[in-house]
Amino acid sequence: MFRNRLIALIAIILVGTACSTSSETPPPAVNHDAAVWAVDFIRFLPGGEADYLRNIEGNWAQARDIALANGDVLSFKALLAEPDSTRDWDLILMTEYTDSASWSDREAIFASIFESDQYQRVDIGRPSSELREFAFGGIVFTPFVTSESR
Repeated sequence: MFRNRLIALIAIILVGTACSTSSETPPPAVNHDAAVWAVDFIRFLPGGEADYLRNIEGNWAQARDIALANGDVLSFKALLAEPDSTRDWDLILMTEYTDSASWSDREAIFASIFESDQYQRVDIGRPSSELREFAFGGIVFTPFVTSESR
């Protein structure tokens, strides 16, 4: 009897899952070929690494999560480099904008996010300018070859 109830419960879960996933609307197609990537190479200032990384997790990523939900960006990444004395940077910040127009509007997009109720600024104790400097900043890339274009 227990076995029959267990099988019935599993069947109900599977049918419910199949029904709920079949009625969902698939996400819209994303055209990564039209995307524009903004990339900053960051160098940590002495003693600033831990606080700056907290800023990236708490503020930079939060703002991009909101921009992603609003459809203003397609993706973002913060890539931390392994320690290496021959490199001039420690962190790469990458934001994939839907197109060059959204990249051009980035200041207005993020100003609106920072003023919204969705955004909750995380206080890290010091301004980020005291924690980092740009090794190379404001570099913009457009796709040349992508998996979607092949």
